[in-house]
Amino acid sequence: MSRKTTNQIVSFIIQTAIAVIVVTIVTMIFFAGIKQAYSFGYDVFGSPPAAPAPGTDKLFVVEEGMSTAQCMENLERAGLIRDKNIALIQEFFYEYAIYPGTYTLNTSMTVKEILAELNEEPPQETTAQASSPSSEAQEEGQTREIIEGDE
Repeated sequence: MSRKTTNQIVSFIIQTAIAVIVVTIVTMIFFAGIKQAYSFGYDVFGSPPAAPAPGTDKLFVVEEGMSTAQCMENLERAGLIRDKNIALIQEFFYEYAIYPGTYTLNTSMTVKEILAELNEEPPQETTAQASSPSSEAQEEGQTREIIEGDE
């Protein structure tokens, strides 16, 4: 064999090896990307709760003027959701609105359940007038009279 033929064979083997290495690396990156995309999609559309049932009840306050991103960050800090970014995407896709108020949330709730809870406008707090015991007794007495009068 001549030196030129040997160099051509070695060059061909090296080029083939480099091509195989490059294709292997690209394939590994491709499959890692597919795995990440699947995991992300699963979290967005089937997000698991932050903790298994029965979980822990926590009071959560949404203040007036709080942005959705701040609210999600606070939910993540409180341990009610796993990932604020997933929650932001779900809030966008499901078109939920977040109303200010105080909510009792559980760590075993999914992000969608939490968003549905925050989407319900809390009842307006009204200052209930305390009725005096005598007026309650009168009401009960009137009820008794009506019931007794029917007999």
